[in-house]
Amino acid sequence: MIILQVSDIHGSSRGAAMVGRKAKQVGADAVLAVGDITNFGSVEEAEKILSAIAEDAGAPVLFVPGNCDPPQLITHSPRSQNLFNIHAKKTQLSGYTFVGVGGSKTTPHRGTWIEFSEDELEELLRGLVGEGLTDWVLVSHNPPTGVEVSRAGSGVDLGSASIRRFIERYKPIVVCCGHVHEARGISYLGEIPVVNAGPAKEGYCALVELHERHAHVHLDTL
Repeated sequence: MIILQVSDIHGSSRGAAMVGRKAKQVGADAVLAVGDITNFGSVEEAEKILSAIAEDAGAPVLFVPGNCDPPQLITHSPRSQNLFNIHAKKTQLSGYTFVGVGGSKTTPHRGTWIEFSEDELEELLRGLVGEGLTDWVLVSHNPPTGVEVSRAGSGVDLGSASIRRFIERYKPIVVCCGHVHEARGISYLGEIPVVNAGPAKEGYCALVELHERHAHVHLDTL
């Protein structure tokens, strides 16, 4: 299964158009839009961007909201059959389970729209465990703490401890995240790749190839 991972489109129509074309070019089976689809925009704007990507890609788009998206997007059910809001949900696709958590942990400036405390994130994640997780992918706008892809340019670690504990306990095949624009890269928690694709509005993406219980990942451009 080939996945195009993008994050932090921040309302860029040019970025969205590039995402759709890239997905078509690489033959992606799905696109993961890992939050900050808008830049403090509306639900209608988010759905317009995501629908354009799905149409151009000819593939489903699984998404979570970011901290710069409207709070209403948390519970929004898209009209298009090719869009799947997976925040606080488990969604099956091609034999894999995609687990979504949007927003971010409380930011230092506390000025964005969807922020959670570590306790709230832990409670949200606890509700996703159910009977256990196998062959699964974590789609989280906020990266886990303690990895290079969570470190801002100032050196501050913007990662979440709750998300890291969840990863270490339940061991996804791969973690797809964003949020920290300048921390584009691939880190590892043990053998688990943690992929921050970088901001799509600046032309960045990542390709994730799933093979049974393994993921081959590499950074790319749109």
